[in-house]
Amino acid sequence: MIIVETAKPDLPLMWLSSWKPLAEISTSVGKHLVYTRGSCRLRLCIRYRAALPVPAVSIPCDETYELRIAAVTRMHLITRASSSTSQGAHVITHNQRLRLSRFLAIHDALVAGASSRDLTYGLIFPNHRPLVGATWKASSERRQVLRLIAQARSLVSGGYRDILLHR
Repeated sequence: MIIVETAKPDLPLMWLSSWKPLAEISTSVGKHLVYTRGSCRLRLCIRYRAALPVPAVSIPCDETYELRIAAVTRMHLITRASSSTSQGAHVITHNQRLRLSRFLAIHDALVAGASSRDLTYGLIFPNHRPLVGATWKASSERRQVLRLIAQARSLVSGGYRDILLHR
């Protein structure tokens, strides 16, 4: 969530003229807003402070500091860019990076000749005790690994281009 402090309650909303509001909750100190356009979503907390000459973004120094910096950067790209480029403006999060690198590791292991069982107990669930026979065949671990393999193959066969579109 991005915290915007302003003296004029409607000023931050001018940035979002082409955005669709999803939620709005008013409080005594401001508003909580969720706006969307395409696949982009912005979560804002608008706080009113009479002494501010221009709107300001407030970033608390807590455990979410880096995430908030990325969110403000993303908001800046989206709200300041032209409509043609703002659809692609996106900052890949830490968890998305981990997931994408896992897909590439799965693909590399498959190319090297690993089986789905090898992937399960060597890469995906390294601390689990290996299952055998019918137990393996019916396990949720096997189904999850097969889904991850399909997603990794899809990513490598052309889905990576979707990632490159994000600026």
